[in-house]
Amino acid sequence: MLNSPRIADNTEADPGAPATSEPAWERTETLETPAAPAQAPALERVETLCDLGRFGDAVPVAGQLIADDPRNVAAWCLMARAQLGNDRAPAALSAAHAARSLDPDNDLPHRLASLALSQLGRDEEAALAAREATRCAPSVWEGHARLAHCLSAFRDRLKEAQTAADRALFLMPDAPGPHLAAGAVALADGRRDDAAAAFCAALAVDPQCGDAHNQLVDLQSRGRDRKGGGRRLRLSLPSRPRRGRSDGPSSP
Repeated sequence: MLNSPRIADNTEADPGAPATSEPAWERTETLETPAAPAQAPALERVETLCDLGRFGDAVPVAGQLIADDPRNVAAWCLMARAQLGNDRAPAALSAAHAARSLDPDNDLPHRLASLALSQLGRDEEAALAAREATRCAPSVWEGHARLAHCLSAFRDRLKEAQTAADRALFLMPDAPGPHLAAGAVALADGRRDDAAAAFCAALAVDPQCGDAHNQLVDLQSRGRDRKGGGRRLRLSLPSRPRRGRSDGPSSP
């Protein structure tokens, strides 16, 4: 295991773990913490590997960066992103906690921790981490979108979730991520037409947004199941969706 601050939920990284697609609206390409010049090329390599979905290949490169400089916040954040893509939430949470301990006022480690906690089913803690991200960077839309997704898991907090989604939309109406967050809240509230409209708005911003495409297809499929092939949502979908960045970033 890499030399690192002692943190909770520490799990051995597995470079050979199968790569899984990370939600585009939560991707974490933008790293707010500047890297040492000597490490910048390696950081860029990890970032590129994550962009390509090669999360298993990204883990050992990030690990070497951390071994060389255990206080490199950007490397810890990329490690968290890679482990999230590998579907190894405990390892991702460990990396996010390490980054947070080094730079507690940086919103990105909090967002990454929130993503990992959501994967672990720890919804309340995920919401708390997302809220902390919005405290650290109130003008960054990704934190508000993350908070909206987290709060949509709670039936009695959907109004608060909608407020967070609205804030993300206000800050960045021209990125798919805020529209996806609004769609997630509407879906949790049973407002299928509003959810479809939000996902279509995400496609209007980025016609190749794979997450919006998948959500709309899922909505359409559920509509057929409920109505036995009756009225369907009228959708215009791209024929070849991509995973590309839909969050502008964070995504995570």
